[in-house]
Amino acid sequence: MYPGDGNVLVYGNMTEKLTRELSTRKKLPAYVFFSPTCDVLQPIPQVLDMTYDLMRILFEHGVGVNLLTKGRIPIKFFPLFHHYQELLHVQIGITTLNRDIQKRIEPYASNPGERMRNIERLCKIGIVPEIKLDPLIPGVTDTEKNLTSLFKALQESGVNSASINYLFLRPQIKKNLYKALGNTPFLTNIMEHYRHAKTLNLLAEKSHITALDVEYRRRAYEQISGWAEAYGIYAYVCGCKNPDITEEPLCGKNWGRHFEKRSSQMRLF
Repeated sequence: MYPGDGNVLVYGNMTEKLTRELSTRKKLPAYVFFSPTCDVLQPIPQVLDMTYDLMRILFEHGVGVNLLTKGRIPIKFFPLFHHYQELLHVQIGITTLNRDIQKRIEPYASNPGERMRNIERLCKIGIVPEIKLDPLIPGVTDTEKNLTSLFKALQESGVNSASINYLFLRPQIKKNLYKALGNTPFLTNIMEHYRHAKTLNLLAEKSHITALDVEYRRRAYEQISGWAEAYGIYAYVCGCKNPDITEEPLCGKNWGRHFEKRSSQMRLF
């Protein structure tokens, strides 16, 4: 349920329900995905405490966790992650090191410095996160200057892979863009790139979106992959949001790699 912008719902009995369900299942899932639509590391104490407890319960039952976040990972999570690192796959969303740009496009997410510290701390405990260049904004964050400085910093931290996705538009996303960038030159620049946009069926969410022209994306992805390769980073196109370019179904070859030794009969929770 979407409670509206600025509102977060936390269900108080989630840990009890999860424990009960895991204890009654004949077959446990291979892993659980946190979080495809809402960041579970929002700087809200109740959210962070609940996230920690849910992950701990899953780990204790031998269930893997795939975490995607643009938030700051609290220090207390790192000992837990270190102890269960074989059951954890982390994806960090970051598209720029430029704080001014980041404040414009992601005003409520953690700043680039905090995300880089996430990456460095994870690498120090033996967990190399996968980077999500998502969403790249044409003319703003997909420039050579922006991305090569990011790739350089990622290489120095020990990162070796990243997925690439461009911004797609839905009515609410477009509304948010106008609200955030209406008084800046960013907006005109961005919308100019979508003049020849097309409707695309987003397989991951079974919905229709407005995406950049396929040839624009194809050329840009190839160029960005080349920039990444120069820094020892394998950058691939995510098939979830680019079904007209790649058949890769689940965000690249690294998806679920940590859990491949689990029974093939186990399914997503």
